[in-house]
Amino acid sequence: MQDMKDMPEQAKATRQPSQASDPTSAVPAHTSGQAEDNGEGGEFQVLVDLLQSWVDQQGWSLSLKSLGRPIRNLLLLIAALVVFQLVSGVAEALNRIPLLANTLMLVGLTQIAIFTRHNLLRQSDRQNLRKRINTLLDDTFG
Repeated sequence: MQDMKDMPEQAKATRQPSQASDPTSAVPAHTSGQAEDNGEGGEFQVLVDLLQSWVDQQGWSLSLKSLGRPIRNLLLLIAALVVFQLVSGVAEALNRIPLLANTLMLVGLTQIAIFTRHNLLRQSDRQNLRKRINTLLDDTFG
């Protein structure tokens, strides 16, 4: 049997991957100056640069900057789903407390009544609400 002390040295000697033959393991030499100055971070910029160089090698006319808004919207959608799941779990836990469920229902009905009074009773308020919703949709989806 081999001695346990020799095992790590042998493993190190046998594991010497050739990074030159694997094009996906090559990391771009240029990183953001801020990451070099601080000594931390910069991984995202390296990833973006690596992805952009891969896209350039493929010959695609694709710019990651042009995909900024759709990617941001997709990430916002995923974040909203995660937040929805968390809030749903908290609401279920609070709903199991005997008196709190009815109190929260009363608070919700009160908020609906206040919203209705402020935004839905008069036609001018409804038009203002419609404008705010359209502005929010335009800002979100372009």
